[in-house]
Amino acid sequence: MGPGSRENVGLKREVGWFGSFAMGYGDVGADIFIALGIVALYAAGATPLAFLIAALIYVAIGLAYAELAPTYPYAGGVQVYAMRASNSLAGFLAGWAIMLDYTLCASLFATASAGYLKYLFPQLRAISLEIFPGFEIPSLGLVAATLVAFLITLNYIGIRYSAGMISGLVILGLFVQTAILGAGFLTRFDPRLFIAQLSEVGSPERLPEVGYLSFLDVKLNNFLYGVTLAMASFIGIESIAQAAEETKRPHKWIPRAAKLCVAAVFLSVILFSILSIGVLDWRTLGSSYENPVAVLVSRFPGVGGAFSILVSVAAFVLCLASANTGVIGVSRLTASMGRFNLLPSWLYYIHPRFRTPTRTILIFGLVALLLTLPGDIPLLASLYNFGASLSYFLLMLSLLVLRSRDKEVYRPWKIPFSIKVGGADDRAIELPVIGLLGLIGTAAIWVLVVLLHPAGRFFGFLWIAVGLATYTAFRKLSRRKILSKEERGLVVPAGYRMRVAILVRPFEDPDTIRRSILRALDKRFHLKLLSIIDLPEKISNNSAHRVEAMRSGVEETLGQLAKELRSLGYDVEHEVKQGDFASLLEEEIEKGDIDFVAYIVRGFGKATLEKGLDERVHSIMRRHPGKIMLLKRITE
Repeated sequence: MGPGSRENVGLKREVGWFGSFAMGYGDVGADIFIALGIVALYAAGATPLAFLIAALIYVAIGLAYAELAPTYPYAGGVQVYAMRASNSLAGFLAGWAIMLDYTLCASLFATASAGYLKYLFPQLRAISLEIFPGFEIPSLGLVAATLVAFLITLNYIGIRYSAGMISGLVILGLFVQTAILGAGFLTRFDPRLFIAQLSEVGSPERLPEVGYLSFLDVKLNNFLYGVTLAMASFIGIESIAQAAEETKRPHKWIPRAAKLCVAAVFLSVILFSILSIGVLDWRTLGSSYENPVAVLVSRFPGVGGAFSILVSVAAFVLCLASANTGVIGVSRLTASMGRFNLLPSWLYYIHPRFRTPTRTILIFGLVALLLTLPGDIPLLASLYNFGASLSYFLLMLSLLVLRSRDKEVYRPWKIPFSIKVGGADDRAIELPVIGLLGLIGTAAIWVLVVLLHPAGRFFGFLWIAVGLATYTAFRKLSRRKILSKEERGLVVPAGYRMRVAILVRPFEDPDTIRRSILRALDKRFHLKLLSIIDLPEKISNNSAHRVEAMRSGVEETLGQLAKELRSLGYDVEHEVKQGDFASLLEEEIEKGDIDFVAYIVRGFGKATLEKGLDERVHSIMRRHPGKIMLLKRITE
């Protein structure tokens, strides 16, 4: 194999926690500049309620990525999780569905970014290109295509430059958004107008693009349509997972980035929707869907003119960042699908110098570029929600399956609040409550998209049909099963939970034990605090009472220590045994319930070896190589 072979060259870890956060926020944070007016057009005065419903579902999605991405840190995101949870076909469907959205994300937001750039530089409006008589590329399409070409080049030479650009743009965008919200709430927000409009749930007008359900009235149909569009404003957090193989310390930074992104986007979207309904009549906001935030800030007294420029700058930079995460996402996702034999492995080619998936960057970057040429934002937006809502449903389903089936997998962070259903502890099904709610929410959103969006329904199912045909043909030509669990074994978790018995001397200082454990063992270990009271075979009645008192004291100490460790997130049990020390320790090792016995010592050299207990433990170590680990005693 040469240096460019995929076996020898891997993706390079160059993304830190803020770069990871910026990818997620850069893709999602720009959506409000497009979605705010469109949602108001349908949801009417209840626009904040529509965004709130979508935001709550988004929280579940974001937390699912925070748990799954560091546990299975592969480029591919939901495609990898669905394949691990089920089979190759499920992985393909999840990947193919979201591939549509990544491509559209690059095209849609590059086109939106070009629109704001034209607002800042009006001379760009005069540019156009006539390909042949009767077919002309408008200025919006040309500017957008130029931006996509720039992003292709940037991603080709390395994600460090790409992530660095996104981080810079997101910092600027966050600053401007904060300034807009602060000025709006301080100078123009009217609580009475907000309360008066909030009760208007759905537009009363019958609109041609909505596939109305006959058993619901027009206003409720429009409101539900607005909820689906509000959900589209949260698409993009999966970009964090797509760059998992290029993220430094993914077990630590990915959960932090995902949770921070969830909080930032939730606050941003809810605050913008509340502010808009408290400043503008919802009809004005809905009719200004091409540039709703600019119209919003133009009503701020004294600063409206200057802020309209700031809005255009923020919209331009965040939309460009969002388009860039689309290029990152689709290139990594397609490369991952090639890597796992869901698409031709030719796609999984990593450039030997730039360490980026250059073939997929070029192929799908060019597709995105071609889609921008007509300059038609409504056409691009029509498909944006179908694939994402389907992939999010598969994401939540995968979370529930993997949480119960991969019980011994180490999860650096877990969604809190779980319930256990059926069987004993070792056979019970663990269901995170937030995951269950997310599953219901994403299923409802996808069903609403299918029912209420005729164009999305037609083109979405057409995309799925083309994908299934492509997948079936490729699998047959490569002589692989269409439904296969073989690829599932290729998704190896970052780590497994291991059971460790911590050998604690009776009445040893619990603070020393706690500090020693915290220094040496992280939360991937299931801990068993084990203390053995060494006794001869026969003891007198008086000695028996003293031993029982000793056992009670040791039991109480270990119980308190276990409680403290559990409060820090460790999975801990404790046990006190009495009898022959060597026999009981041998029995603990040989029964196979633990992976290691950990023994706390002053040091690792012979000079620090204490006589008595240490010597006996070392004697057992020689008979069981690899089963006993030594931890250094931390006294302060």
